[in-house]
Amino acid sequence: MAAMAVVLLHGLSGAEMFEAVGSESGPRQVGVGTSGAVPFVLRDGYLIVVEGRIGAQGHLKLVLDTGATHSVLRPDVAKEQMSLRRTVRIVNLDHVLTQELAEVPDFELGPIRIPLLPVMLNDLSYLRESVPGVDGLIGLDVLQGRSFTIDFGRRKITFGSPQSLRFSATMEVNEAYLAVEVRLLNRPVRLLLDTGVSAILLYRDRLGDRLPELRVEQHVRGASLGGSASLEVVTLPCVRLNGTDLRRRAVLLQNSPLGLLPRIDGYLSLTALGARRFSFDFERNTFSWE
Repeated sequence: MAAMAVVLLHGLSGAEMFEAVGSESGPRQVGVGTSGAVPFVLRDGYLIVVEGRIGAQGHLKLVLDTGATHSVLRPDVAKEQMSLRRTVRIVNLDHVLTQELAEVPDFELGPIRIPLLPVMLNDLSYLRESVPGVDGLIGLDVLQGRSFTIDFGRRKITFGSPQSLRFSATMEVNEAYLAVEVRLLNRPVRLLLDTGVSAILLYRDRLGDRLPELRVEQHVRGASLGGSASLEVVTLPCVRLNGTDLRRRAVLLQNSPLGLLPRIDGYLSLTALGARRFSFDFERNTFSWE
């Protein structure tokens, strides 16, 4: 059987390095409205594609990525308006990358408007098959400004007043990532909430003896912003988020980024919850679903 490709959209700043990369000059949001809904198109069953605007450029095709600290634009999209600022270090799967960071003016996504948005520059070639014509990624620098709910049934994202859905868990919120604690065979595992992965992804070296011996069903290549990585497809034993059984299909990455994000064991795909609606509540630091 041919190896499948798992698209991974990571571009994550390590929490312990965030001050060093210039968090004091991050984006400042100006609300166009207190709330609003943004429609989206779903690609490959998990990639959320919305339309946004930068200056006079409207109808930009942008992928929502809660697993990324910084938003990303293709250089050819940003070049007419950007001012080049500096480089930034990011965690990308099992290694650290240095990327250019530039500012673009007048960013708008639904009710969110940001006068100057720092973005990373990348050609996003690994996404072109899944999302033809993709212009960029939307990361936490944009999304953390207000609570939002993703409704996969209605294909819309609602920004504004947070919603409390049927099931919930405490969400760790900082400038670099959003995380929850799941239980693997009733042992704690901390995962980043990530709309940019299609299945649970775990670091073998971080889990140690918390990960039982598993049969590797397939080896695949995962494509991401920083290149590709070899992944092992496995079926996990019992894994739960606050009492909710998760889908056990997962991929394992042998090594984690050395010395960075030391308390993070991997990434949690929203698809693993088998739900239709997801709420990210930044007022109460709660993640909920139903």
